[in-house]
Amino acid sequence: MFKFKGISSNDMQVVIEEEEHFIARAAQRYEVTEIEGKDGALFDTLGYSYVERPILVQCLNINKIDDILAWLNGEGEFEYKGRKTIARFYNEEDPQRVACIRTIDTTFIRNPFWNKINDNYNIVTTEITNTGNIESRPIIRLEKNTSNSSEITLGGVRFKYNFKDDSYVEIDCEEKTVRYDGLDRNRQIEIDYDFPKLQPGNNKIIIHGGDALIKIKRKDRWL
Repeated sequence: MFKFKGISSNDMQVVIEEEEHFIARAAQRYEVTEIEGKDGALFDTLGYSYVERPILVQCLNINKIDDILAWLNGEGEFEYKGRKTIARFYNEEDPQRVACIRTIDTTFIRNPFWNKINDNYNIVTTEITNTGNIESRPIIRLEKNTSNSSEITLGGVRFKYNFKDDSYVEIDCEEKTVRYDGLDRNRQIEIDYDFPKLQPGNNKIIIHGGDALIKIKRKDRWL
């Protein structure tokens, strides 16, 4: 069973025979530069490509064909085996009848990474564990205590946040945004261009100053 746009395949009465295509690993992209007069080449990694696979959808209830076609159309959150990602379905041709079952040929495209479905903030002090198999870009929430600022090193990146009148801040390390109650607070953080990343396994946290409560989510990521 899977969910797309919050609706399960059981609810829509469809079956996918090629479910292993959902968890196919994304390929790593790279660029090769050959230098004249030098043996070998230089390889620069460029991140991971999206996953694209053909999928055959069996519709067990032909009366739901129109609803299924509308459901499996475009982009949405995709859930499978306790993890979630962003995916897209694109129908390639009209449904075909096989006996009393209708089939739909569609292309399944998803982002290269998976995150946990149930993802809540974890209070951390000296270390945080990424249980996934690839680096993650977490959301860090600092909640003000008595100090007006907090200075931390996480994932080799040192940064300082000045609370001023704010009671907390949320730092999205993927989007590189700093917000309080939906308001931009980038002027209150002292950080280089690079934001913290969590490597698979244990990641140390160093507190240089301040007594803010540190919470982290979106810490686990899989290919």
